[in-house]
Amino acid sequence: MNLPELLAPAGSMEGIRAAVQSGATAVYMGFGRFHARRGAKNFTQDEMAAAIAYCRARGVKTNITLNILVNDRELDTALQDARFLYEAGADALIVQDLGLARRLHACAPSFALHASTQLTISTLDGARMAKALGFSRVVLARETPMREIRRITAESGIETEIFVHGALCRCYSGQCYLSAVIGRRSGNRGLCAQPCRLPYRCNGKGSERYPLSLKDLSLAHHIPEICSAGIASLKIEGRMKRPEYTAVVTSVYSALLRGQRRPTPAEEDALRRVFSRDGFTDGYFTGKQGDSMLGTKTELPLHQVQSLYNEASRRFADGHESPLVPVNFTLLAKEGAPLTLAVTDGRHAVHAAGMPPVPAHSRPTTAEQLEKALRKTGGTPFAVQEVALTLEEGLAVPAAAVNALRRETLNALLAQRERPPARAAWRDTSGPAVFAGTSPPADQTGLPQQSAGRGIVLEAYSFSQISPALLETHPAAVYLPLTALAEDIDHTRALAQQTSLAAILPRVFFDAEQNDVICMLDAVKRAGVTTALAGNLGHIPLLQEQGMQIYGDFGLNAFQSDTLSALAEAGVRRQTLSFELRLEQIRGLRAPIETELIAYGRLPLMIFELCAIRRRTNRCSCQTEVTCLTDRTGRAFPLLPAYGCRNTLLNSLPLYLPQNELSGADFARLRFTLETPEECVRIARAFSAGQPPELPGGTTRGLYRRGVE
Repeated sequence: MNLPELLAPAGSMEGIRAAVQSGATAVYMGFGRFHARRGAKNFTQDEMAAAIAYCRARGVKTNITLNILVNDRELDTALQDARFLYEAGADALIVQDLGLARRLHACAPSFALHASTQLTISTLDGARMAKALGFSRVVLARETPMREIRRITAESGIETEIFVHGALCRCYSGQCYLSAVIGRRSGNRGLCAQPCRLPYRCNGKGSERYPLSLKDLSLAHHIPEICSAGIASLKIEGRMKRPEYTAVVTSVYSALLRGQRRPTPAEEDALRRVFSRDGFTDGYFTGKQGDSMLGTKTELPLHQVQSLYNEASRRFADGHESPLVPVNFTLLAKEGAPLTLAVTDGRHAVHAAGMPPVPAHSRPTTAEQLEKALRKTGGTPFAVQEVALTLEEGLAVPAAAVNALRRETLNALLAQRERPPARAAWRDTSGPAVFAGTSPPADQTGLPQQSAGRGIVLEAYSFSQISPALLETHPAAVYLPLTALAEDIDHTRALAQQTSLAAILPRVFFDAEQNDVICMLDAVKRAGVTTALAGNLGHIPLLQEQGMQIYGDFGLNAFQSDTLSALAEAGVRRQTLSFELRLEQIRGLRAPIETELIAYGRLPLMIFELCAIRRRTNRCSCQTEVTCLTDRTGRAFPLLPAYGCRNTLLNSLPLYLPQNELSGADFARLRFTLETPEECVRIARAFSAGQPPELPGGTTRGLYRRGVE
């Protein structure tokens, strides 16, 4: 059985040594401004080149994170960073932004791209779509249970990577906008302020608790079954943590992998002491979710962890080397010929020669003495496997000469291993590019930017909100959840005859739930609904198979022009733009497809497993009342039930963008969630008339003016 790689985090050269010397077989790190830990200490170009060379020489792969959304003006800089990494010999890039991935594939088709967990992939269709888009590996959502991971790994035809240890976000990665909306620090831009770790009250009552703070993940007890599933890479979270953390956690998981076993009590204790939040959880992985998954950071006195830190730091102290690279020596000692030594690692070979040996006066050198000298590789990353000796009898071979040749050949071999691999030249291109395995629909290539303000789209949460009076505002389309449409087919059929009706797919579901989704799609198709909104990559092939026209929802995080091109090439006909964009950025987009902008509504800030409504009320109260989480400032964030007993956290205030500011998008979407039918009509009429809606508590303009950092 081939063991999966152990992928450890690093935020500095010290962190690199900590990971490599503790047993990591791959390391991931950030570079430049376009990675999800922008607050971490960044590598300079020289430091990054040295880090990549250090890892390559020791047989450790380097995966570099370019895993945030990139706007149009930043794209060239991001590509310059990627080119440097390509030429420096990095093994792979971890990417979230589909537009950046599209351009990278055009510039360097052989450069491995890993689909970031920020792409929210948790289904077989999602993984296959990532492969079709040119990715060679998919980092699955942390929420994906083992039964789903096993199937995706076996059937997708793409490498899978999962997190096995470290922090868990409450929201699906890539779908959290809470930090951005309340403080402009976007998780999709690498600056999340972690508001999920703060206390909240339920409906403004009772004591403050931490309903959004999860314990750290630990899958240490599941290593044997993980290895049997064929997963390519096991990832440890923690680029912002100290090198000692990396060293401790990596060494434990390295030992578990080598032994194909579960942790000892001492190893469990080491993991807990180095960092935990009231212990650990494996609830998502096992599918056994509950309150036991919640926890806050456990602060231990320094004296309880200092010995652990000291032991770990000795492992990666400057100059310390573990024997990671197997080599073979061949030595030739003949009278009258130069003493020669060759060393090979199986791919590289180095030869060196010294002064000829001379006849011994008393004690000739033995083969055992020469082999002992050659095996002294301490302070290097090399481990001697075999020594082949040709030694004539009666010769004196000075130990100093053998030691010198050993050092010379090993240094030369190390230098060879550090060199970047030969690669095809980087292609400088700003023209059209398509992903491997995809082609744009014939009627979508080269479409010009549409004129602004072609119509209003109404999104409702329930049929009750779509009244005859609301339809009198003449929307270009009406969007309703697939679940609502499928529950009332007669109403769906009638509404489809009155207006252009589209189904909103559940933003998240697993393969075990997909048959249910397909059945609902079949039902609404027979009722006349031919369009659906895709909220993540996995929805696109599913809708194509069902023969439905595809609109892209906000969950696809369309943040720049190349992303719109990538989605057009994938079959998307209309795309909702990211509400983390500024209006000026929206006006500058080059859109080959129709675009729309959310102009009104409570923005969806999070979507998560582990229902917080049931937890706070001890009953399923979704249909009878609205549950809110109230923060320390008194702002109340409603929880909206979502498909599969999941929750969507809504903003405390509805967004409102006046119609006269909408240039740059084709359609304005009014998004109704908690509004009464009467409020929906009043808001839609006010919007059409260019008037602000009169709402208790007011509205917000969101991020369209402020933008995100």
